[in-house]
This record gives sequence, structure tokens and C-alpha cells, in this order.
Amino acid sequence: MRVTFRRDSSFWTFVWIRLAFWGGTVLTLLWAPIRGDAIPPFGVHEAHADLVFDALTQKDAQWFLHIAASGYDSSQAPAFFPLFPLLVGGLGRVLGSYLVAGTLLSLVAGAVGAVLVAHIARVALGDRLARDSVLYLALYPVSFVFTSVYSEGLFLALSAGAFAAALRRRSLLAGVLAAFAVATRLVGLALVVPLVLLLWPRDRSLRERAQPFVAVLMLVPVALYSLYLHVHRHDWLAFLHAHTERMRETPALGSLAGLWDSFDFAAHGAAELLRHLPEQLGKPQGYPVRDQYATWNVLHFLLLLGALWLTWYAWRRLGPVYGGYSAAMLAIVLATPIEVFPLQGLPRFLVVDFPLFLALADLTANRPQLRTVLFCTFAATGALAAAAFAHDIWIA
Repeated sequence: MRVTFRRDSSFWTFVWIRLAFWGGTVLTLLWAPIRGDAIPPFGVHEAHADLVFDALTQKDAQWFLHIAASGYDSSQAPAFFPLFPLLVGGLGRVLGSYLVAGTLLSLVAGAVGAVLVAHIARVALGDRLARDSVLYLALYPVSFVFTSVYSEGLFLALSAGAFAAALRRRSLLAGVLAAFAVATRLVGLALVVPLVLLLWPRDRSLRERAQPFVAVLMLVPVALYSLYLHVHRHDWLAFLHAHTERMRETPALGSLAGLWDSFDFAAHGAAELLRHLPEQLGKPQGYPVRDQYATWNVLHFLLLLGALWLTWYAWRRLGPVYGGYSAAMLAIVLATPIEVFPLQGLPRFLVVDFPLFLALADLTANRPQLRTVLFCTFAATGALAAAAFAHDIWIA
């Protein structure tokens, strides 16, 4: 797999865009400071470094930092697969700060992922649309996770690397990278679709017939993690039980039930906002929590519809390898809905679903006005989302 990182501008395009958004987010914390419990409990112990590196250390970033420093010492921690916090812990001991290590690891890994996405897009769409694919990825409103201690950057690099290796029929490399992707996030199991399709035997030789079976390597990290949890927590399935404790459960009908719940809550949320929204911004207490959840459910369902449509578009225009991977990822996400808010986390889950960005690039290839509108919308929404996340407002 020849991917020339040194000559590929995708790496620095991605880095500079994310650094620009990161810098803007830092300024919002001076303009409108956060206080009390909203201030992250981690730091670098130097004023300016704390301002920079704590800017996006909210929500799950604190879980990753806690695991890197203290291990899996709580019942909810096993929900986070081990490779990313393990790397953060090792690099943090070298740099003297888990926070700095996790943030830089996320950014660099995300940029490597962008190069690999550009490589995949170049094979499927050509040079110009490869650049657009990276721009859509870098400007996506929730891409602030690439400058936070989140595992999306590492997962993107590993999953795109496995996909790119499979494109070149380098089966062992694809299987190993896919296994590391699963060790980062369980949703990496979706890679079984492109690996099997791309590595399907072309002739009757033993080597060709064996290639698709490298997908079995993806089960290795799950087995090893389960063994670790059994030894240390006496629970083989602690990672599933942790998701249950975090209110994620898999219904009997799996993804179909998740899709129905998403529609049902969105429909009720739309009715709530249209018929029962109080006057004067809900004065004096403000809007009730049910209106907040109603808004979230409606907007997330619209995002899901967009993702489903782009998945179909990717299948039709790029083929079942791309569309199938995206469909498998969405199926895994929909299989674990959360009560009251079924699609919680969807915007963040989609940031690593790179076939969607290839589909967007192809869709807007001959529509310059739509392309400009989407870039501007992504950028504006991304700036707001990063600032809100920095102020401990739930975004992803």
C-alpha cells in the first residue's frame, strides 16, 4: 500500500483546519469563561497550556484520561475499548502529561486517517474529489474530536488503513489493522463487510481462498479484552454491561428496533415542539427538559436520514464495498439505542464513516453552489459546535 505521507497535502490540510478551529475555541473560553464543575479536572499545570489543552477536554475525553491514568477501576469504564487509552497512557508517561499525549495522538492519528481517506478517494473518484473528501472530513461539525482526547482519530487511521490495504489485496495487513481498529472501538466490526468483499477469491488457489478469512482477526481483540475483564473484573462481558449501565441496550429486533425508536421519538419530539412550545422562552425557568430532548431527537433523526441517503448513494455510485461498510456501521450504531434519546452520539459516530464524505464529494462534484454551501455550513456549524462543547454543552 503506497501512501506517500510526505508529499500528500491532505495531512497538513487536515491539521491546519483543525488547529484553526481549536484556536478559535480557545478564544471563546477567554471571552465566556467556564466555571465550577464545567472546568475539566485534568490539566498541564501551566496557565497557557491548560487553556489550550483543556479547551476540548469534556465528556468522554475525561473517561479516556481517567482510564489512561488509573485503569479500568469503575463499572462504566469497560465501555471504552483499550487500545487508545493504552497508547495515551504510554505516551503520557513519556511526555509527562496524559492530556497533551492524548490530544496530540488524536490530532496526528486523525491527520494520518485523512491521508488514507484521500488515498481511498483517489482510487474511487480521482485527485480533485479526493481533496474535497478530506475537506468535508476536516470541516465536519463534530471534527473537533480530532483535537480532543477521543479515540476517533486513531480509529479513522486504523479503519481507513485496513480498507486501503484490502483495496490492494494485502490481506494480512488489512486483517491486522482491522483488528487494531476493533481494539479501539467495537464498531470496527463493520470492517468485515469491505474486507470480505475486497478479498473475495479471484481464482481457486489456496492463498486466494484463504484471504477473506483474515477478517477473523477482528475477533482476537474482543477475545483478549474479554479475558482481561474476566481476570480483573470477573466479568467476561463487562464492556456490554457497561453500555447497559450507560443506558445503551440492544433490543430483540436490533437495528430495526433502533430505527423505529429513532423515528418514534423524532415524531413525538416534532409534535411537542410544534404544539406545546411555551411562550417567552419558557419564562421564568426556561424551556423544559422535554423540549431539549425533543429538539435533539428531531435533529438527530434528520441527520440519520441524511446518512442513510448518502449510504445508498455510496452504494449506487461507488459500489457495495463502500455502501456496505457505511450500512454496517449504521446498523451497529442503531443496534444500541438509548432510552429517551435513541441516537445519542450519532454525529460523532458518523465522523469516522468515511464513505459518506466520499459520497458528498461525488455528489457535489458538478454542483459548485451546493459544494460552497455545504463547506460554509459545515465550517460555521463546526465553530459553534466546538465552542458549545468547550463550554460543557452536550454536542456529541
